[in-house]
Amino acid sequence: MCSQSKNDVESNEHTSQGIKFAEYENPQRWKAGKKCKFFVTLFWGKVETVNLGMCTTIVVSMTATVAFCSSIYTAAIEVIADHYGCSRLVSTLGVTTFLLGIATGPLLFAPLSEVWGRLTIFRITLLLFVLSQIGCALAPNIAAMLTFRFLAGFFGSPTVTNSGGSITDIWPQWHRSVPLALFTAASFLGPVIAPTVGGFISEYTLWQWNFWLIVILSGAVYIAMVVYLPETYYPKILRDRARRQGEMVEHKDIKTELYVNLTRPWIMLLREPILFTLSLYMALVYGILYLDFTAYPIVYQQSRGWSAGIAGLSFLGIAIGMAIATIGSPYINRVHGHYVRKLGGPQPEARLPHLIVLSWLMPLGLFWFAWTAVPPRHWISGILAGLPFGLGLVPLFLGITSYLTDCYGQYAASALAANAVLRSLFGAAFPLFARQMYGELGTPWATSLLGFLTLIMAPLPWVFYRFGPRLRAMSKYHLQTMKAQEEAAE
Repeated sequence: MCSQSKNDVESNEHTSQGIKFAEYENPQRWKAGKKCKFFVTLFWGKVETVNLGMCTTIVVSMTATVAFCSSIYTAAIEVIADHYGCSRLVSTLGVTTFLLGIATGPLLFAPLSEVWGRLTIFRITLLLFVLSQIGCALAPNIAAMLTFRFLAGFFGSPTVTNSGGSITDIWPQWHRSVPLALFTAASFLGPVIAPTVGGFISEYTLWQWNFWLIVILSGAVYIAMVVYLPETYYPKILRDRARRQGEMVEHKDIKTELYVNLTRPWIMLLREPILFTLSLYMALVYGILYLDFTAYPIVYQQSRGWSAGIAGLSFLGIAIGMAIATIGSPYINRVHGHYVRKLGGPQPEARLPHLIVLSWLMPLGLFWFAWTAVPPRHWISGILAGLPFGLGLVPLFLGITSYLTDCYGQYAASALAANAVLRSLFGAAFPLFARQMYGELGTPWATSLLGFLTLIMAPLPWVFYRFGPRLRAMSKYHLQTMKAQEEAAE
């Protein structure tokens, strides 16, 4: 329904007379419709209008902006090297330091968000992200540039990691596929589109405008977030309500939370074969994507003599593939529902059947690009090779993330933190050897090497679909999750 009835509104207005706030404050009870208007008592008993579509759009936009920033730098690597008088390798470190910031930020901001809430963390860190972009644009030397790039990744990380949590806050599990698909697409479409935009900026104006553009985009998103985005973390909403009513509120120990967030992800990564294997798969694909941001311009500028702006258009194939995958996310949701019924309940393996087919699209795309990207083949063939890669990437990340969440339950945050850190480390390292690898091996064999690596990993969705229950039966953290769920049910 688009709006509530008169009785519903009257009931909402009388929450102070005994009606439970939790019924209205729980974000997953916000009702959806064409206009997406909601009446939620959030602040001092005042009825606020919350637009769920607006909330989701803002969260996805924050993610897309930070992701866009991660790779727009690649279009200016050569001109930045010339401007500061450093080598191309040192200039490329701007990508690496940003992703190192993305990897380390969640270890601090994840526990803080459970104490201060998601909104407070967003308001502080996104503002510092905007300021770090000003620092990048005005950096006097390459050392300052690399420092500000790290800070940009560090303060931008909550909008990438915590935004997924915000979506799960407001969407029930059975309606979550499409919003999470939009979130996943934003995480990858932003980096894919950015080199194209950055290429034209670097070619036709000052390279600093790459960062001024981010300042404009992130500033606009920041204002929208401050004005329209409410707190979505339910425990924080309840703590705030209790505090307003004069009740005692239990405070979490920040030191303990930090210790757990710094240690448990690594313990799980090293001791859980499920987590390590699937995280390694995602990290490999993520590393290849960021390697492509450096390799594609090299291939097309050197082999075909394209300008920086035109070379950036080579990413359109990957972008279109991701867009198609995002549009198809409702069908993936149907596949999941079918296998939930087939497996006799919401087993984690119900997240994997479509990946058994789609995982082969990435090696297909890499081998296709390897042997058709350079002359005498037509230029369109190499660009079209990005279609299957992008088409397979979005469902892979969404499916594996959902599988890990279903598998580890109460420990899902630590599992996803380990996954994100490993993924970011691969993304930080791969661009550093792209130029050397493509220079020594050539485009066909350098890309084929990446294709063989994804080919080795492609059977993993089938392996976990077939043997997942046995592997979960040997998982300490999964068994503890199941025990906790059984106790809660009793």
